[in-house]
Amino acid sequence: MLISATAKLYYQNPYWRECTATVLQQITDECQKNWVVFDQTIFYPTGGGQPHDTGYIGKQKVLDVEERDGVIWHQLDTPLTSDQKQMQMKIDWERRFDHMQQHAGQHILSAAFAEECKATTISFHLGQETCTIDLDIKELTDEMAKEAETCANQIVFENRDITARFVNEEELEKYPLRKKSTVEEDIRLVIIPDFDYNPCGGTHPNRTGEVGPILILQWEKHKGHIRLEFTVGKRTMDLLHHKHALLRQVSRVLQTNEAGLLEAVLRVQEEQKRLTEELLQVKEELLTYERDQLLSSAEELHDRILITQLYEERPLTELQKVAQLITGQATNAIVLLITGGVKQQFVCACGTGAHVEMNTWVKHILPRVEGKGGGNVLIAQGGAASRYSLEQILEYARDELYMLLEK
Repeated sequence: MLISATAKLYYQNPYWRECTATVLQQITDECQKNWVVFDQTIFYPTGGGQPHDTGYIGKQKVLDVEERDGVIWHQLDTPLTSDQKQMQMKIDWERRFDHMQQHAGQHILSAAFAEECKATTISFHLGQETCTIDLDIKELTDEMAKEAETCANQIVFENRDITARFVNEEELEKYPLRKKSTVEEDIRLVIIPDFDYNPCGGTHPNRTGEVGPILILQWEKHKGHIRLEFTVGKRTMDLLHHKHALLRQVSRVLQTNEAGLLEAVLRVQEEQKRLTEELLQVKEELLTYERDQLLSSAEELHDRILITQLYEERPLTELQKVAQLITGQATNAIVLLITGGVKQQFVCACGTGAHVEMNTWVKHILPRVEGKGGGNVLIAQGGAASRYSLEQILEYARDELYMLLEK
């Protein structure tokens, strides 16, 4: 069945929120998605960097909108019944107007960068929370960004007209376009007089004042260009309200006003640094005390000493530190420290006078406890399967050590 092009009411008036339309065709595709075509629609399809509209057609929810060869297809959550011919359409106006603000805001900001920084916009993405444009420049300074943002918001404050019209290629040559049209027919030009002339198929408000404040958030280098993130309109207001509320909360916590926040944060950082240094000092003293306690309980092992200890749950890094403190104090010491908790782990270490290779010892232990590990001649570590108790690991490790020492 040949379907004529859909009448695009969103171009006639982007502010229309409801209309009645006649069903022309309904299909279910191979993915079991329900698609319907009407004689006319207020639903904008995905395209030109702008996401599709959502809303309702009758009681069915509109999930997606696509344009194919001039025909607008509407994906519904459930199919229409055969007797449903005249349908009431209603778009999600808050989503539509947000997209209108973001899209027009991008036009204004891109034109501002072109005017103030000679920077061309090469791509645009309208996200759910923020938008981005890619600028064809290598570097962007704070001063350049501020100049462009100021210029863009000045256009907003002047509340200039935004008009859109379809033109042919001959008419198009009369305008100082910011970018070339990507189509040769049905060329739609969006105009902000004496500022921006841009081929575009998106929806926009009638005046720049409706766009609302434009706020640059941040930027970064991306594939040889600059990717800049920004918000427009209600998104900007929502973001500023959120940040202001956060500032008030932080100010209350730090017992200062907003003007004194930076100084208060620096004081907190300095205090944290001091406390961290003190904590490290105390921890070092505790580990040294633990080293001495373990050395006092060492077993005599020929001309060496053996130190073993089981822990319910302790970080492996701490066990390594304790082992190194012991072997640094007693060069003839052999150390085996084992911990449980989330997983069974152990550390083997020796002093330079013990003459036993720790990586060899661990290599012999691991097959008996179904574990993995490694290290060097002075310190090594491993893990064991959870079904082995700490006492079993200790027993197997002792057996393997005695066999090594007998060789």
